[in-house]
Amino acid sequence: MARQPNDGLKLFANLEGVSPNDERPDLVVSAQDGKRQMIFEAKFGEDGNASIPKEVLKKAERFSIGPPSEGDEVRRPSDSALKFRREQFQAVLERGQIDISRSIWIGWLRLLRCVSGRVRVCRRSPWWFNDLVALATQPVLADRTPSIKSRALQASCAPTADTSRNLLAAPEIAAKRLSPAGSIDQLIAWPFRCFPVCRGRVEVWRRVCCCEPWIVFDPRIPELVKELEDIVQRIPRGPIPPIPDPGPLMAAAPLVDPSGDNVMFREGALDERAVRAAEDLRAIKALSDEQIPAYINARPYLFCRRYDCGQPVKVAEGDLGPDGVFNICWFNFPYVLRPGCHEEFAYIVRQPFGQFWLTIYNGVAAGHWYDDDDNPTLTSYSPFAYGCRGNPSGNFVFLDLIGDTGAHELITPNADSAISVDTPVYNSGLVFPAPNPAAADGAALNRNWGGTLKLSFMFSEGMQDVGAKYYRVSIIEADGSGDPTGTRHYYDTGLSWNKAVPDGGGGVDIVPVSLGPTSAGSGGNTQNFLYEIPYDTNPTTDWNAGQYHAHINTDDLRWNDPDVRHLVMLEVFDENGQRLRPQGTPATGLSGAETTAAFTYRRRYQDTGATANVPFGALTHMFWWDNRDVFADIVDLRRNGLIFNAECLFFGGDGDTTFSVGYRAYHPREQFQLYHNITWKRGLGSTAFSSGVLQPVISNNVGKPPALPGGSATNTFDDMLRPDLDPNRRKCAFTAFLNIWNKRTDGDDLGFQYRGDTAAFVLEIES
Repeated sequence: MARQPNDGLKLFANLEGVSPNDERPDLVVSAQDGKRQMIFEAKFGEDGNASIPKEVLKKAERFSIGPPSEGDEVRRPSDSALKFRREQFQAVLERGQIDISRSIWIGWLRLLRCVSGRVRVCRRSPWWFNDLVALATQPVLADRTPSIKSRALQASCAPTADTSRNLLAAPEIAAKRLSPAGSIDQLIAWPFRCFPVCRGRVEVWRRVCCCEPWIVFDPRIPELVKELEDIVQRIPRGPIPPIPDPGPLMAAAPLVDPSGDNVMFREGALDERAVRAAEDLRAIKALSDEQIPAYINARPYLFCRRYDCGQPVKVAEGDLGPDGVFNICWFNFPYVLRPGCHEEFAYIVRQPFGQFWLTIYNGVAAGHWYDDDDNPTLTSYSPFAYGCRGNPSGNFVFLDLIGDTGAHELITPNADSAISVDTPVYNSGLVFPAPNPAAADGAALNRNWGGTLKLSFMFSEGMQDVGAKYYRVSIIEADGSGDPTGTRHYYDTGLSWNKAVPDGGGGVDIVPVSLGPTSAGSGGNTQNFLYEIPYDTNPTTDWNAGQYHAHINTDDLRWNDPDVRHLVMLEVFDENGQRLRPQGTPATGLSGAETTAAFTYRRRYQDTGATANVPFGALTHMFWWDNRDVFADIVDLRRNGLIFNAECLFFGGDGDTTFSVGYRAYHPREQFQLYHNITWKRGLGSTAFSSGVLQPVISNNVGKPPALPGGSATNTFDDMLRPDLDPNRRKCAFTAFLNIWNKRTDGDDLGFQYRGDTAAFVLEIES
């Protein structure tokens, strides 16, 4: 044996066919004891030699030569290393040299691996989370919910049902809020604003899975069913609590993302397996034994069981670019996967908050695994994630969004002056236009506004160069010609925006900045109720994306009259309080000094594409809001048309005896009623034959005072008791449900709120 001066044993690694220009792999020799625990590791030097102490030979049972060992806490030889028993390794040491085939050592060279993708944050309001819980726990058919006939929705997702249908054929058995989305897929793809996450780090995690296809009578199916049942039980019920404003919390102790506290969200990442658990459970229980394998095999989140995959290992990390894109590369040794196995990658994204780093997306926990070349878009739903906006260049201003609804959905007449619009038509000021009045009946079209309208204006960066520093928003009633009438009121609520500021230590603070209201000018030219325009440049400011320029409470006593339309006007001012109007436009006639500047007001009239020039000195839109609720009341029950209104009612008759309901269901303005219906349920029945419809859905008011209550359609006792299915069922208790839905929206929550009433009674076939 070749010996070292320190009495160690010398071993030379001879790489077959290596040339001076070849890259040489990093090599180590390692030793493991009888429990396969590593007790020694030494590198081969640049001269190709390594030294092994004599005492290692006495203790070791196995030896390896190859790339450096893998693992952090428990180190182990590389899977591709050459392995020897003690007696085999002693023979190698006798020669003092190990010859290694080129076909082997070339595989020990580390290869460059890369992954790429982008990260975004999508703002979701509480209603969206509530609807997601409702759809995830009790999946509904798409044809039971209304759809928005919106260009934005149609461009963003593939509906599961015809979005152009009228809703009059969509009865609901029990009262509930109607979601604007007809399925989980639609809700997830809902066209909300999403923004790139431009500050943060992305960790790359790798795992290897060896998954067997599912077969008929697969013994894993009962286990999967039990697991899905457990997930469904753990999905949180009830309304989502208000999401806190992260701004003032940034200087606090490390925060816990509320979306990470339940089974549906894992630190800001949506867990598809949990969201679809009830849907999958229902399908698996309904399918035949022969159909179940195909269903499971077609869903990656069901296909691989937990024990089919190894533990995830972090392999790399990198920073996000200013556009939210990541491109992360690392070196690893080649490896060969056995047949039926594959590797996949998941990501964890963290953002700096002061001195802390918070996880805003955990794809490992949520089960979001991808191939290395998928280039995924990672979506964070964390309320603490902050995105970056990219303000466009140019010299223009337009109304961009109302809540999460594009301003192109607003049905506003063209402006005919700085302060007025053309003569309104029947649906002017509403949202989601219908081609004609009849098309809006029972459809999610021509909806009235209500609640708080969050207005987002697009102020291009070039507006700063023409001197625009402030903006002002005002509200005034409109007459039948589209002209302002009465007193003009100004939006005057305090408004702050959040921005990201480096803390000097590698972290970021989220800082609120007050925009107004403030005043500018002096004397007779003083302008009040002004708000500073937030620009991205001069100085460079990292404003958080998704913030609004005005929050108009439509129930404010100054402008809450539901029987009139209102005009909302935007003005722009310079630092001295002078009103700026586009060059070539007529004077506004409004009070205070004004001058011209090189910019234009625009109107967004389509989802994408050109905007329309507004050739006036201010930007005015028409809105029609109505915050009144719908009304529902069952006032009597009717047997063969005779009215009964006692507290407890028991009806007897033959099978042809008719039953109906007397009721009121209306909105003070009929066109703002989505629709109403009346259904019934027999006892505790849960089959299709234990419920029915007394009044198919209609969108007309019924029984609005001073009119008398209306009567529903009729069902016979035979229709409701169904003795043809059970001859012994000749008497039973029933419940009638009256439900009515409102069209009102704030542009953010596009669902439909309801009012309902119920009545209980007993029917008996006496002969």
